[in-house]
Amino acid sequence: MIRSIGIVGAGVAGWMAALALRRALPGAGISVVETEGPDWSLGPFGPGETSLPGFEAWLADHGIDEGALLRSARGSFSLGTAFSGWAGQEADWFLPFGTIGAPIGTVAFHQLAARMRESGQALRLADFSLAAIAAASGRFARPSPDPRSVLSSYGYGLHLDRAGLAEALRLASGLQPAGGFRAFEDDIVTLQDGTCLTADLWLDCSGPAALLAGDHGWESWAEWLPVDRAVETWNAVEGVPPPYAHAGAFEAGWQRTVPLIGGQGGALLYASAFLPDQPGAIPFVQGRRTRAWIGNVVALGAAATLIEPLHGYNLALLQNAIARLIGLLPAAPGGPEPAEYNRLAASEADRVRDFAILHYKTNGRTGEPLWDQARAAPVPETLAHKLDLYASRGRLPVYDEELFEQEEWIAVLDGQGIRPRRHDALADAIPEPQLRALAARIREVIVDAVRRMPHHGATLREEGLLP
Repeated sequence: MIRSIGIVGAGVAGWMAALALRRALPGAGISVVETEGPDWSLGPFGPGETSLPGFEAWLADHGIDEGALLRSARGSFSLGTAFSGWAGQEADWFLPFGTIGAPIGTVAFHQLAARMRESGQALRLADFSLAAIAAASGRFARPSPDPRSVLSSYGYGLHLDRAGLAEALRLASGLQPAGGFRAFEDDIVTLQDGTCLTADLWLDCSGPAALLAGDHGWESWAEWLPVDRAVETWNAVEGVPPPYAHAGAFEAGWQRTVPLIGGQGGALLYASAFLPDQPGAIPFVQGRRTRAWIGNVVALGAAATLIEPLHGYNLALLQNAIARLIGLLPAAPGGPEPAEYNRLAASEADRVRDFAILHYKTNGRTGEPLWDQARAAPVPETLAHKLDLYASRGRLPVYDEELFEQEEWIAVLDGQGIRPRRHDALADAIPEPQLRALAARIREVIVDAVRRMPHHGATLREEGLLP
């Protein structure tokens, strides 16, 4: 029986866990302890947070009105992430939320696209994504619930001010901080005023500091993900923010941009081996805990997995971790639940690790030591297997606990300019005129739908976010 839960870290991770656990375990007493310094509970990656599709449903399930949250957190909508400089110094591409193209029977659209390219047609998969075309046009509307409509073919995420999101989660939880953290010893947290707190279960939401979990059992991913410094940034910008985040690669790393109302929150992320330390640089080591749950302490957020935020997955990792924890409670002392939690958490984190490494391994920047080394470096076996199968005939396996669908992996590979040597033989059975007609029809439907969508600014004004 879990009668009391203590949470160290009063940021996004801490308040999100508090809200979810208070609703799932109404009989448990929950204490949230504040920590000093900025909220790095999801990592030191700037004042803006990005979500993947599905977070809006989590908010609704936990009593948070999306419109009210957007207004209090300077929010905007997201249709995906724009990448520049990754496929080459001057190349750009878009990773959308939602489906791309349409299959013919059992033949996936990317296989049809490979067949069309072989016949001399130049095309990009993202050109057949409604989310990508709408983002490029600066338009946004919430998806249609009608599965027959092309407007149901995409999802959306949110761009949110970190402090505003944390405050909205706190208010929804109905809790107040118990005090400030001083020390943790023998399963007891001592507060700044000398008060001692005990709990049946402790959650470490203190970010990279890992005030409860400590530095034991940390598996570094530095050999694959060389970025190890972050400089958080904020730039005041007037006008309508674009409906997408941006990840722009440069010689020594990349620049993150999260568009919010009134400005852009972001971070300069770089490898210290290739760029002298910049003012305000925050060192970090990407990786995960070999065991996120040890004894009665569970690490969540960046205390469990710290990884550069290329595509909104840090908030999703936290959301899934909380749901996983709730699903395994109550846990008997010495029982199988912590081991199962650790297995699932490690598997999901490793799949996200592979997704991030994919961007480095397939980069097209040449003549720059960081990127040349990243391209030449061996990758984890799980990722190597994916790349080998894709290179052979465009097939891509999906493992258990994958956060991203096969279509999203393929969208990254296509954006990076990686093409399979051959396509699915079944695509050869489809007459070329039928393929051309399909491509033309998909483009026509998408472009017509986008023309009828309101501009992002109009949607934001309707939400009361812009004058």
